[in-house]
Amino acid sequence: MMSGTSMSQTGTNQMSSEVGGDYGKIKTKVEYLDIALPETMLPAIKIIERLLTQTKYHHQHVSYKNYPPMNLEEKDDDDDDDDENKKKGGIMGIGRRKAEEKKEEEEKKDDEAPSDGKPTLDVLFTFDCPETEGRMVSAVDINIQNPDLIVVGYGEYDINCTDDKLLKPGLLCFWTLKNPKFPERIIRTDHSITCCQFSKKQPHLVACGDSHGNISIFNVRDTENNLPFLSSKDIANKHTDIIWEI
Repeated sequence: MMSGTSMSQTGTNQMSSEVGGDYGKIKTKVEYLDIALPETMLPAIKIIERLLTQTKYHHQHVSYKNYPPMNLEEKDDDDDDDDENKKKGGIMGIGRRKAEEKKEEEEKKDDEAPSDGKPTLDVLFTFDCPETEGRMVSAVDINIQNPDLIVVGYGEYDINCTDDKLLKPGLLCFWTLKNPKFPERIIRTDHSITCCQFSKKQPHLVACGDSHGNISIFNVRDTENNLPFLSSKDIANKHTDIIWEI
């Protein structure tokens, strides 16, 4: 997610540098100031971030969705080569080149195939960020309405430990393919999350259980509030054991 602050070129903290060019080195002076960005800019920055992410992970997205691969750059190069071949060798030259390319592709596929005949798995995405570094994944669920939305619960729990000072708080992160390097939303809980699941009938609701026997339900549509709208925390004589499944 994008931060609400940025470095602007309209403040203090002057920095000087030299830029080389056709007319020699030119001294430039840039001033930076850490200020809060206006709320109206954040949606535009988020769109730019997603465009850059889509460009970076284009091939992974195509493989994940099982779309036919297409390299537009190579296609443009082939078109240029075809035009050149038409001028030089005509149709026979084009046919020869296509046959050679097809043979090269088949050889490449044979080289990539495992020699022992066993199936292999390729890592497409790694969902991680500084907030989740070193944390243990305790639960994962995929939204039934939007399969690209994944909720992951993080916890560092020990059934033999009862000291809250030794136990880290829980994290509930909502990941999407739009940005595998930072979740769309992070919800912090008082205790380690042990299970979480989207509602099948109302997919905008997600329930999670923690290591202290609490069950909380969050509304994903409510982007202004990270507190649960339903919780068993304050119920008298409630269940106090670890919630393993919802």
